Amino acid sequence: MRVAFLNENTLGHTSYLPRYVDEFLRRPELGIEPVRLDAWPLPAGWERHERGIRGLRRFGLDFLITRWRVAVSRHARQQLERLDREAPVGAVVVNTQAAGLALADWRPDCRVLVALDATVEQLARSAWFAPVPAARWFHPLTLRRLRKLERALYRRADLLLPWSLPVADSLRGEYGIPAARIRCLPPSLHAPPLARREAPCGGRARLLFIGGDLRRKGGEVLLAAWRAGLRDVADLDLVTGSPVGAEPGLRVFHGVRAGDPLWRELWSGADLFVFPSTLETFGIVLIEALAFGVPPVSTRVGAAEDILDGGRCGGFIGEATVDGIVAAVRDALSDPARWERWRDGGRRRFEERYALDGNARVLAAAVRG
Repeated sequence: MRVAFLNENTLGHTSYLPRYVDEFLRRPELGIEPVRLDAWPLPAGWERHERGIRGLRRFGLDFLITRWRVAVSRHARQQLERLDREAPVGAVVVNTQAAGLALADWRPDCRVLVALDATVEQLARSAWFAPVPAARWFHPLTLRRLRKLERALYRRADLLLPWSLPVADSLRGEYGIPAARIRCLPPSLHAPPLARREAPCGGRARLLFIGGDLRRKGGEVLLAAWRAGLRDVADLDLVTGSPVGAEPGLRVFHGVRAGDPLWRELWSGADLFVFPSTLETFGIVLIEALAFGVPPVSTRVGAAEDILDGGRCGGFIGEATVDGIVAAVRDALSDPARWERWRDGGRRRFEERYALDGNARVLAAAVRG
């Protein structure tokens, strides 16, 4: 079956569908012939759709949130139409709704599946769509068209594939989507070999942080917390795209990509993954922590509660402050027995919910209907 995979291709979305595409190419027995299309970057000449207006953007009054998504979906639709003219596709899998807004009237005989890490209603309550509280006052105006297009897409879709349970709850409760048309399909990866790591007890621990945007991912406050109250018990490995200088006990890595040998080496050497991010819709890196058996300590952001099974697979940071991070990390390192439960429980949860081989079979069956 020839299937088009339309990927939003921004931030964490760069890896969601491509991993499934690669898996289908590797496993032809699943019966899916995948063709990947990227909705972003936009073509030359479309730059105006990505420009905000100074003074208006923070309130959403430049309509950039909607303008960008409409442009991305139009670009995806144009690529899909060209592909379909060459040889008809039997199904379309799109991630996210931003890349699928233009598909509400797509061929009725073609299955359409929409994966999403958050609904517009969820985003409207977050700092993604309201960097200042006053921006919410204008949402009835600034989000009107986006909300209309999103709901039209959901009505057209044969199946919705939320990344997490909170998104599924929003689809049912805020959009009235029947449960039969919803199936969770989270980001997934192949299970790495699991080194039998022992609980840090008595000696120095090694903390790991991974985040391209140091400020948004909480790396700046983590670095301050490590300097103020953790340097005496742990070393820190910082993987980021932001400029940071190394110092005693602190190693900084730039240009590390998921799957690289260095990436695997850093995970294999970590005792605790610290994730004090303040703005997420999911948190793919938490899945990587579970896969490598590295207990995470995270803020309650995005889908962290769901991923960590309410605290059975890792700990939570009360507040993303210096004191909050120091307290959470020291508490996580103080109980070796609990650390081992987090390690083992996290790996089991990964294998049950986030392993790529199993979820690829789920997606293949969903595509075939």
